[in-house]
Amino acid sequence: MSRYRRATSALLLAVALAAPLAAASGQEAAAAPGISYEEIARFLSGLPCASEGLQALQETPEVADFMAAMDRNWADLEAKRLKPMREWAAVEMAEARRGTRTLFYPFGGPDFLTAFELFPDAETFVLLGLEFVGRLPDVASFTPERAAGYARAVQASLADFFKKSYFITKNMNAALGRDQVDGVLPVLCLFLERTGNRILGIKRCEFLPTGEMLESVVIEPAKRLRRPYGVKIEFQAASGRASKSLYYFSCDLADPAFTLESVFYKFLAAATYETTFVKSASYLMHYSNFANIRGLVLDRSRFILQDDTGIPYRYFKPEAWWIRLYGAYINPVKDFVNVEQRDLKEAYDDPASDVRELPFHLGYHWGTNKDSFQYFERRIASDGGGPR
Repeated sequence: MSRYRRATSALLLAVALAAPLAAASGQEAAAAPGISYEEIARFLSGLPCASEGLQALQETPEVADFMAAMDRNWADLEAKRLKPMREWAAVEMAEARRGTRTLFYPFGGPDFLTAFELFPDAETFVLLGLEFVGRLPDVASFTPERAAGYARAVQASLADFFKKSYFITKNMNAALGRDQVDGVLPVLCLFLERTGNRILGIKRCEFLPTGEMLESVVIEPAKRLRRPYGVKIEFQAASGRASKSLYYFSCDLADPAFTLESVFYKFLAAATYETTFVKSASYLMHYSNFANIRGLVLDRSRFILQDDTGIPYRYFKPEAWWIRLYGAYINPVKDFVNVEQRDLKEAYDDPASDVRELPFHLGYHWGTNKDSFQYFERRIASDGGGPR
């Protein structure tokens, strides 16, 4: 078997993408001799491990405290955010869920958790962010002191997400360093494990000038790769036998880097995805220098679910999109200026809009819990009466 396997981007995001489990297992043995990705993910997640060495570390006071704190934080997250979100999406996103094989989440960083809770039946998840990929820790070599320090770093990397529902890039960069939690890969594996998924294999992703992607054994190079590059995690959901794929790409989506001729634009333009999800995106697609990613999302998506930090409301014409509004619109938080949307406010104030309840909090208004979400479904000739 050759070191690299080429895959066109059209095939990349198709359901037939999943690699054979034997190949994934072989790569796992090469990447983490003696300890499986699954066992590493359980240690990162604060869940009991099976191997004697990791069990011994988990019995130390510092790591035991970390495990207890993770359980408390996760229980609180489940009660206040995840359970209401799942119940809401099962009803309100039913049509989009049925039509979604691939979920595209630009500006999402390592937030697999929200994507999976909203669209658990998707077969492929594609997340984009500025944060580097990094690598999993060599837990087999951990001393009790090293394990305690790593556990503290994991908690620090998740602090904003637990409290506010999003990652703050500058805080993530401070928490994600080679001497601490190295990149987003540990966080992605933690989210996969905590949602009951089983990790089957991990591969590194790089690009040719043509936009084709190369997959290779996930070995961290001596120097960080130049963006864009990424990682593919094959996993199996607790609810089914078929493998699924999670891709995270470290990339710059501003127009100077994400030009129409750039390899990553070519890659995404050839890919297939039905649904785009956007939240806590710093209003970047409101600006002229993010026109290319905005245009790509509008051109390629059948369904779009976003908060007010996504694509401005004025781009969604009623003759082209069915529109449904949730929550309440208030002006952006003080960190963001000149991104108020008067037309969106008017739509929320219009009784004809039939604004629906949003029974959970996601996004920048974590202090007031005044959140707005918009659901857009592209009108096509076969549509009946629009979204239910």
